[in-house]
Amino acid sequence: MDDFSEILARKRQGSLKVYLGYAAGVGKTYAMLQEAHRLAREGLDVVIGYVEPHDRADTLALVEGLEQVAPRKVAIAGSDFTEMDVPGIIARRPQVVLVDELAHTNAAGSENGKRYQDVLKVLEAGINVITTLNVQHLESVAERVESVAGVRVQERLPDAILRRADQVVNVDLTKEDLRERLRQGRIYAPEQAERALGGFFSYRNLSFLRELCLREASGDQVRKIEEQEHFPRHSAGDVIEGVMVALSSSPTDAETLIRRGVRIAHQMGSPCYVVYVQRPSENPTRIDSGLQRVLQGNLRLATQLGAEVVQLAGGDIAETLANFASERNVRHAVFGKSRLSPLLERVRGSFILEFLHDAVGVDVHIVNTTPRQPGQERA
Repeated sequence: MDDFSEILARKRQGSLKVYLGYAAGVGKTYAMLQEAHRLAREGLDVVIGYVEPHDRADTLALVEGLEQVAPRKVAIAGSDFTEMDVPGIIARRPQVVLVDELAHTNAAGSENGKRYQDVLKVLEAGINVITTLNVQHLESVAERVESVAGVRVQERLPDAILRRADQVVNVDLTKEDLRERLRQGRIYAPEQAERALGGFFSYRNLSFLRELCLREASGDQVRKIEEQEHFPRHSAGDVIEGVMVALSSSPTDAETLIRRGVRIAHQMGSPCYVVYVQRPSENPTRIDSGLQRVLQGNLRLATQLGAEVVQLAGGDIAETLANFASERNVRHAVFGKSRLSPLLERVRGSFILEFLHDAVGVDVHIVNTTPRQPGQERA
């Protein structure tokens, strides 16, 4: 699809607004419902597609007075679950629909596995959506959250969904106020709150998550300004600096490399390229089938995170990457740490050192990846 076709297709779709927070209880749903009442007073047709009030009195009070499209019931093993009724919302055709918890995983048997996929379908129908999201559910940061907070982030969504948003609002609250809400039982039940204060809601974790959220929201504002002012993105001499992740057919930890590159690009409001240089020995007719599956899985992850996947061919990897960096105005390159010993690197040579020599003006980030530790807490 060419650029103009993309513009036309986008205009036929609804707009997406995301209330972004750094933890449960900061007030995302409350802020979303407040805006819904304001829009309704202005004469817009606003309905609730799905809201999870968590039995919080102030949130429940704001649900009153807003029309709701009844959620559909899903019965699984004798238990009933409620999910957003996408066909019902599209048939109702409101101007604005509220959809809480964008990263939610739908019950088994649903048409879509994830709620964000439901939202994309509603947007395609030309209906505007206001939704909520916690920053740790973004694919590019979930692994870092696991590492720092020791909590397994099970529900994730591609960063590209957030970049699809027309507006991102950071719902902020001081760490002290959030922890006080927790102590008062306004977020979790008392027995859960006590555990949370010493675990996920520790000062250290909240500081880390809040910084992530602030960076995410500010990065979104940078991108929106660039789009409005039509800054060029891909020719040498651009204001925008590209980020490149150099991926081999079998890196030590491709997920970490890709996520690190996407995060750097996201914070800078820059494009991210995940680049794989196919050597002659890695021709599809010659490469090991197992390596081919791993490689394709890594490239799919890069696409899900919103990076542009680029596959090149060349015998000299450093030269091929340096030429690409020059063509796309790449100013930051991400590589994995070599698995060779320093002695073997001196004997065989290092293509990273060759790249540093060839790619003048490019900052190189060498990521020392470590395998994920087992037995982490799940959330």
